[in-house]
Amino acid sequence: MSRIATVFGATGLQGGSVVRQLLKDGTFKPRAVTRNPNSGVSKELVKLGADVVEGDLSSYDSIKKAIAGAEVVFAVTFPVHGEGRSELEEGKFIVEAAKDVGVKYLVWSSVPAISGTSGGKYRASFLDDKAEVDTYLRASGLPHSIVYTGWFLENWTRKEYPDCASLNEKGEITFKARWVPGTEAPLTWIERDLGPSISALFNAYSAGRLAEINGKDFAVLSAKLPIENWNKVMETVSGRKVKVEWLQGFYAIPGLGEAYDAVKEVPFYSDRQVPDPGLTALGVKFGTLEEFVRTELKAHLGL
Repeated sequence: MSRIATVFGATGLQGGSVVRQLLKDGTFKPRAVTRNPNSGVSKELVKLGADVVEGDLSSYDSIKKAIAGAEVVFAVTFPVHGEGRSELEEGKFIVEAAKDVGVKYLVWSSVPAISGTSGGKYRASFLDDKAEVDTYLRASGLPHSIVYTGWFLENWTRKEYPDCASLNEKGEITFKARWVPGTEAPLTWIERDLGPSISALFNAYSAGRLAEINGKDFAVLSAKLPIENWNKVMETVSGRKVKVEWLQGFYAIPGLGEAYDAVKEVPFYSDRQVPDPGLTALGVKFGTLEEFVRTELKAHLGL
């Protein structure tokens, strides 16, 4: 009988990275949870060998059904704009459902809060809610690890994001950035590094090393550097000049502008070593910014 790993957000960037890596490793059979099992991405996961099931994070019963029979779980929630449950409620649902059905080990994807660290000056529910789930999970008694991510490198290649890079009529790389100049930016190559990191944790659990990872947190970061230095990496590797339009004030996604402002004043992961020594000790080999530009950004730009 297959050992099952339930993966939430399976058709998104994070969950998709995890599903594909688990399929490569073969230790656990991924049960890919999505709201729409008939989507094109869902069908591709089925072709790769994943079991795709329908799940709704706003429903405890739906979450419990998706987790039932799973040995391990990768959990991630997403910001809710408008009607729906908060990420805090969804995260608590996942934790309680995992306890109810006897999950042996859960990995939760999170980010730092900004409300407390900024003394209440800033607040973004998509950060602060996840941090509250961290606290709830740690107190739950459920065997777990927490992984923290930074700003996604993929945002420079996804057309639906304002950060998305393009070439202007002069052949220069251009994009809009909400960062405050001078910010030390924590960056994560999700597709390259998150899946191997989660798989390494699952494999450590499987190898009887739960005591080494239980209750621990790990930073899945490709780099931590001033954002202007990241732009210089783009120029050096691509051979093209980079032109940035620095945005200010309101940002379309609620709370995101506050997050950019907060990280300038209270740097994220200031005490973290990059790459994370706990993950490298488990065999994770992180991608570099140079590699991302060479293999992903240049292809996106047609260079």
